Amino acid sequence: MPSKTLTSTQLRALFDILTHYETYREVVSFRDPAAISKYGYPFDKEPDKDVPQVDGAETSFPLLQLLLTSIILPVPVVRVIPRDFWNVHLQGIMARFAQVELSESYDKSGLGTRKTLATAASVIHESITRGILGGVSERGRRGFQEYYDATTAEGVIAAWDDAIHELTHGNLIDELFDHVTASTNFEDHSPAVKTAVDYAIVHIATLLHQVLVVSPKGQYMRRLLESTHKVIPYSVVGQTLRVGNAATMMSAMLRLLLGKVSIGGFTNWMGITQNAADGSNLLQKIISVVLDWDAGDFRKAVEKIKKSKNGASNDHLAALDDHLQATRDQHDLIRAQSIKQQESIVVSILKSRDPALTKDFTEAQHTQCLEYYAAKLAVRDREKIIEVLCQSSPDYFTSMIKEGMTAIDPLIRNIHANMDLRRYLGDAQKFLDDLIQTSKPKEAENPKKDAAIPPSVEDYVALLRRNRQLLFDWLHDIAKDCPDIRDDFRGWAKETIKIFRADTTPEDPSKEKDEHTVRSDKTHRDDTSASGAGAISGNLESIFSDLSPDTREAVLTALDAHAEYLASLDALSKMRMQQILNRSEKAFDQSTGKASSSNSESGSMSGPGTYLLRWQSLLDEALITTATMSGPPRRGKEVAEVKTWDKKEKITVEPKGSWDSDAIATMEARSVPEAPDVGVVTEALGKPFKDIVADVSSRGIRNSPVGP
Repeated sequence: MPSKTLTSTQLRALFDILTHYETYREVVSFRDPAAISKYGYPFDKEPDKDVPQVDGAETSFPLLQLLLTSIILPVPVVRVIPRDFWNVHLQGIMARFAQVELSESYDKSGLGTRKTLATAASVIHESITRGILGGVSERGRRGFQEYYDATTAEGVIAAWDDAIHELTHGNLIDELFDHVTASTNFEDHSPAVKTAVDYAIVHIATLLHQVLVVSPKGQYMRRLLESTHKVIPYSVVGQTLRVGNAATMMSAMLRLLLGKVSIGGFTNWMGITQNAADGSNLLQKIISVVLDWDAGDFRKAVEKIKKSKNGASNDHLAALDDHLQATRDQHDLIRAQSIKQQESIVVSILKSRDPALTKDFTEAQHTQCLEYYAAKLAVRDREKIIEVLCQSSPDYFTSMIKEGMTAIDPLIRNIHANMDLRRYLGDAQKFLDDLIQTSKPKEAENPKKDAAIPPSVEDYVALLRRNRQLLFDWLHDIAKDCPDIRDDFRGWAKETIKIFRADTTPEDPSKEKDEHTVRSDKTHRDDTSASGAGAISGNLESIFSDLSPDTREAVLTALDAHAEYLASLDALSKMRMQQILNRSEKAFDQSTGKASSSNSESGSMSGPGTYLLRWQSLLDEALITTATMSGPPRRGKEVAEVKTWDKKEKITVEPKGSWDSDAIATMEARSVPEAPDVGVVTEALGKPFKDIVADVSSRGIRNSPVGP
């Protein structure tokens, strides 16, 4: 008979599987217009009650709710935001986004920007909530003044682990706040902190590189960022910040950012109309201009296809246009039919409109229809985003921003009275300039023959190293000149970090513990911090032991395979960290903060972090319609970026060239082990795990702050 207990390695694997898939399930669920209404606190409709519902089981998003109530809502600035911000304005925006039904990657024949960003947010979120649920176990303290070898992965990882332990169980929070108040050099605190900063820099650089270089939409997102950066009126905002009186300055800033002038606004004010479109404010105009420019290139692609000779007929294109305007249920039905019948989304659409449209339909016409439909979806997405954020009535977006700025008004006034905000605005602008420039392709030695060279992880490491002092200076100025703000955030940090202690989460002390749970707690108290599930080990063993013998055996097999997979990812992450440290040490010029010329055309295309590998795994699993008229759906890992209708290839060409992000991802994927199938685990234990998290989340809500 299979064992009813799990080793710490198996517990870690089980914990990883359940948090990974539950987090992504919750993120994906927001496609449903009714999803946000099932979130619970703080989105529940209780504006007239001081105490929110505490029945965590009622929420359909326990992990997301746990993160929000445990860490985000208690933030000094956030906790004073009124309830309307959450359950009226933000909820209204999220519901509208779900209602307009933005496009799916399956229909677009490639991984979309929304899929890329949603999966990235999911894996970062799961890492944090895993820390909340599992916690950090207390162990012996190492001297922070000891030597840490910043040139080796072992030394950097050890410094980070020691820093996390002392933040959680020691006095490092107080020490860092005191040190930042007295000094502009954050890293002078201790060798451990200095080396831990290097660890953070490499991981943040890797994340930026993954988003802006390796991901299929990286170059597109960089261009979108650059376009937005260009239209932000930094000089006007800077002039507004020069106003000496804080109240006058805040009033002027609100008028600058949120002021509207239109016929609709005037008639609403006069009482002639109600809820008429009242124009756009500056923020909405920036969003509209950038997205409309973005959609313009896709419109050109649509017109190009319409005018092409020997291509898809007008009837084919008209059928696709008609389907674009169909209901959500019809879209879901056709998508399901495409998957079931193993035919492309275009063929399923044409058959549903008129089966005769697929007669004598060639592969060339089919490819053109795929491109046409993807471009039309891209245009529609951008138009719908503009509609939701800039053209809807009531204007939830403006109300939400206004309430947010009202909440931070005391903080801004405090800072304005003691510091020159223009300096920090200028620093932010310079950093974005540097980030955008770093993200552009580097020119090859022979531009006419060689492809453009993409930025490396080391380039982003250099970017963060040469700009880190901007952050350190800002932290010092806030801590020194604004003691009230410093003390508020110190208190929040000290309280919040307690939830990451393994001895305080997540067992409910009010509940009786059965014999199994008590034994589980004792068994795992000392050895789970490194390879087990920490404080939640007892809960996981309990739900595992309730399985039937046959199911337990299947689950154990999957856990062993996943444990080997995680061990391989850890080893790969450590190897990549060492590779970047080696190259960064050689390439980084301490005097200029830039990569040396000898290394400017080579570097790492991947970095450390198992969460990044799990992110890629989510993208690899995404369903994409077949590229041919018939055939099974593809997975994300099978889709080459060059095959998608994207701006970088057939619509807009980068002046200095671009790189093939798919080729980079394919090259790096060769060293990444394939994730095992763990469906039996999620099927057997997904629901019990969700109930555990809901219980933990409900206990956190009882002490969660609620705005007026």
